[in-house]
Amino acid sequence: MEIKNLERIHREARPSVEYYVKRLILELGDSLRSICVYGSATGPDYIPNTSNINIVAVLESISGTVLKRILGTVRWGMKKRVVPPLLLTPDYIQTSLDTFPIEFMEIKDTYVVLAGDDFFSQIEVEPEHVRLECESQLKATLLRTRQAYLEIGWQKKGAERVLHTSLTSLVPVFRAMLGLKGLERPRKKEEVIKSLGSAFEIDTSTFLAILRDKAGDEKIGSEEAHQVLERYIGQLSILARKVDEL
Repeated sequence: MEIKNLERIHREARPSVEYYVKRLILELGDSLRSICVYGSATGPDYIPNTSNINIVAVLESISGTVLKRILGTVRWGMKKRVVPPLLLTPDYIQTSLDTFPIEFMEIKDTYVVLAGDDFFSQIEVEPEHVRLECESQLKATLLRTRQAYLEIGWQKKGAERVLHTSLTSLVPVFRAMLGLKGLERPRKKEEVIKSLGSAFEIDTSTFLAILRDKAGDEKIGSEEAHQVLERYIGQLSILARKVDEL
């Protein structure tokens, strides 16, 4: 199986991706049907030494032996910010589109096939399945954000870290919500958030402030992160209600 389309991967991520994929091809052998990269490494939001590299591998079957065979490669990749690969089978893809519609939309919107066949160009998800997962993800994130704050909010940089993690996890949900409105789903996170504000008539200034914050000083702009958290949770609650009404 030959590697292709490397030129479509961000140049800073390319060496790690090429080495990683070569190792997977050797270790997975005849069971391997496809390897793709998706997410920020294929688009404008990739930040060297900060952004993760996401890989999905499609196999005929997945066993404990297969998992054990690639442990060394996965360990090497984690040092290079390569997330442990998403391992799928063709049957799992077809029977899970109603369960994980947002995740499959994210793959379809951003993937690049590096080896083997293309399993994602023809997949389709139902809007109602997307709406249900958007609602579920928003409400679950509200619970997790409150819980995480109670767990680590007292630590130095605790509240700020909670906000960064929470918002990052929701960007695919925001993109899916724009799709439910029949709108373009931008690749850049900032554009997604700005479009979300217009489409759902909410104030996204808090989201944008969190996204742009890189200080790591327990403040978001000039405000204490603890204060920003209250507004952030309030806006998420409004979004969850609006999705429920779609």
